[in-house]
Amino acid sequence: MTLLSGATSVAYPAQMPAKRISWRRLVALLPHSIGLPIKAVTPHLRDLHLVQRRLQDDFLGCEALWTIFMAAAWSYRYRTRLRPFPSHWSTIDMVFNTLGDAPRLEVLQQQLMHCDYQDCSPNVVRLLTDILVDQADRVSLSSLRPCEFQELYAHLGMPPPKRPPTQIFEVRTGKGNEIGEAYARLRQENKESVRLGFYGCKLEKLYALLNQSSLANGKYLELTCDINEALARSKPQAGLGGSRCGSILRCVAVVEFVFQDNETSGDKKQVIIKDASTMQVSYLLLYGQSCHEHAIERQIKLMAEPARELLNWVDKYQDEAISLGVGLLIVSSMAHLGSTFFRLFARTGFHVLKRGLL
Repeated sequence: MTLLSGATSVAYPAQMPAKRISWRRLVALLPHSIGLPIKAVTPHLRDLHLVQRRLQDDFLGCEALWTIFMAAAWSYRYRTRLRPFPSHWSTIDMVFNTLGDAPRLEVLQQQLMHCDYQDCSPNVVRLLTDILVDQADRVSLSSLRPCEFQELYAHLGMPPPKRPPTQIFEVRTGKGNEIGEAYARLRQENKESVRLGFYGCKLEKLYALLNQSSLANGKYLELTCDINEALARSKPQAGLGGSRCGSILRCVAVVEFVFQDNETSGDKKQVIIKDASTMQVSYLLLYGQSCHEHAIERQIKLMAEPARELLNWVDKYQDEAISLGVGLLIVSSMAHLGSTFFRLFARTGFHVLKRGLL
């Protein structure tokens, strides 16, 4: 029997010198399915840490501010809605492309908590820093807890709204904000003339309202003293999908202003603000809904008042209603054969014309 345990051979020496292989060569030889835990360093780590700190301090306030910016950016009137334009961006196309790559803030927060800094492109990091960090140093939103809503109503001396808001945000001006400092001095000098009003508007108008130092030429704000009337004037607008603020949003701005011979309505319920330096947005009331809730509410409203929207349109556009009514009457006059279709046109044209004249 041949024993192999201690066998040696000239062709297979017992000890051979080890051959060195470089690290890059080893990585190239490894299968692609094996990943090595290599920690890369991002040049935007500092900016991401600032964004993470903002999200940790008040996530709901950051999400509301980001939603307002998105609504202004996606508006076809972005030239007047997106004021001031982000300083690091030259065209709206660059903003659009960056917004398409931006993750949801909730997803981003989870990634940053797990030290995952690689999913955000440099442009996305730059835009998030502009809006959530640099912008917030001038004007920021601080969310209130639901238990604080009643205390706020008592503090402002206003009755609770018939429909309670889903979120309320306090608008805070940062240090070095020249607009806020100028209004603070004006308010201090005219304490007895300080008033409170409500402004219902679409979500896309809020970004410019919070940031701009002056109103556009020929533009003004019509404030009302009734918060329920302001809510009725606020049209629902789509928010961000999956946002905690809601998919369908309506908003009411609580505006503090110094009354200086402003124009008022006959019943003294509306005040016209033409000088932005005499006002300041103090709080934002958001009314958020899911798409399903909004569809049910709209269906119930249509069932209760089936012709209300048509009549509102006729009342708002009387000239167009008259023109439409006359046109339908002309078409119906061609119905010499007495067709049922043209008879229906004649009735509709007469009704629209009557509503327009009245």
